[in-house]
Amino acid sequence: MKKGGNTSILLSSFWGGSFFYFLANNRRKKEKDMKQKKRDTLYIGLALFASYFGAGNLIFPGALGLVSGNEWSLGAIGLMISAVLMPIVALYVISRAGSVEALTKNIHPEFSKYLLLLIMLFAGHISVPRTGAVAYELGVQALFPKVPMAVFALFYFGIALYFALDLSAMVDKVARYLTPALVVILFFIVIKGVLFPIDAVAAPPQVNNVLLHSFLGGYQTGDLLVSFLIGTVFIGDIVRRGYASDKERNGIVAKAGVITFCLFFVIYVGLLYFGAKLSGKYPTDIDHAALLLNIVRAILGEKGLALLSIAVVLACLTTAIGQITSIANFFHEFTNGKLSHKQAAILFSCIGAGITLLGVEKIVFLATPIYLMVYPSVIMLMILGVFYKPLENHAPAFRVAMVFTLMVSLLEAVNAFTGLPLLQAAVDAIPLSGAGFAWLLPAITGFVLGLIYEFVKGQNRNTAPSTVNNEF
Repeated sequence: MKKGGNTSILLSSFWGGSFFYFLANNRRKKEKDMKQKKRDTLYIGLALFASYFGAGNLIFPGALGLVSGNEWSLGAIGLMISAVLMPIVALYVISRAGSVEALTKNIHPEFSKYLLLLIMLFAGHISVPRTGAVAYELGVQALFPKVPMAVFALFYFGIALYFALDLSAMVDKVARYLTPALVVILFFIVIKGVLFPIDAVAAPPQVNNVLLHSFLGGYQTGDLLVSFLIGTVFIGDIVRRGYASDKERNGIVAKAGVITFCLFFVIYVGLLYFGAKLSGKYPTDIDHAALLLNIVRAILGEKGLALLSIAVVLACLTTAIGQITSIANFFHEFTNGKLSHKQAAILFSCIGAGITLLGVEKIVFLATPIYLMVYPSVIMLMILGVFYKPLENHAPAFRVAMVFTLMVSLLEAVNAFTGLPLLQAAVDAIPLSGAGFAWLLPAITGFVLGLIYEFVKGQNRNTAPSTVNNEF
């Protein structure tokens, strides 16, 4: 009995110890997984911020604050909605649908392919080169005026290519090395400006509707396009990290979006407020870059311009890396592997370096018509994506709304490029064109017509005579 009793005690101790070891080990694994998930979310959030934040994101807030004056808080709300919230929502609805292809399937099976092709070509020939041109003109020339633009372009795109070549590690590299430096510099400028305010008083606003003006001004960042450009890369990176289920993927995107929103909030609101403080000192037609230089000079003095130059180059470089990576990934899939990711990255880095030599003004001139043509369509896709589930079975309504949107967008783009009086009169005749929403009423009309078509088609199907012969 004693021997059997000892054996039972030993077995009980063994199984009891094993059970508690299993619980402790399982708990440690969960804690490790939770820490890894938080780390991954932080990296993705930082890389997402860096992919959105380019030189335009530095320049526009101060200019919007200048015309907002003492109503700068309304300007901040408008800017945050259009330039930050809308792009993040767009990325989330892409994740929720699973891909851009799934989001646009109700419009046409091939629609996403050619929309993304247009966006990628726009980014490769306009957006990416613009980052290099701005980095040189606003960043490098301030510190090293004798450096030739061609030499800088080769060096700049060489660094961008280095980061963009490794698709699987791009997000981590940008998040670990480049974004923290950019965030620290920008936060330092904002915090210094808040703790030691600019000695100036904000003037009354110079526009009739500050909220609407800033909302429309946020379009100029182009970040809603960026969501469709980088969406596949970021969603692929999240899946690669092991978050394959819809719930996990969407959760990571949402949390990373919150991180991105918070970073933008501090920087945008700070720069817009500083621009407002100087509204009584500078005219509203001051060059945006010059205004940014004056803001930094007022906060940090002449020595602060060197810090701004570093921030501009980092902001442009991180955007270029994210966009070149996305473009290369797209063309690898678009050509069914005939063009490798490496070859596409090298190709568009070379194209970017070449077009950069045109300078900022010429690149912006070429960008405007394409921008007007594409942007309303991606706004429509974002709106339709928000209501993706309840409207999933209304394909005709999706199609007609998008066709009407594209028609108006194309008209505006051709008008911007040619400036013909007849086209300008046609654009002006469209309701809400003066407010920047010429596409809105046609899109709503198209959607309603699509719903009516569905209803009539359904009624005709229900009332059609039976073709089955009744036999008695």
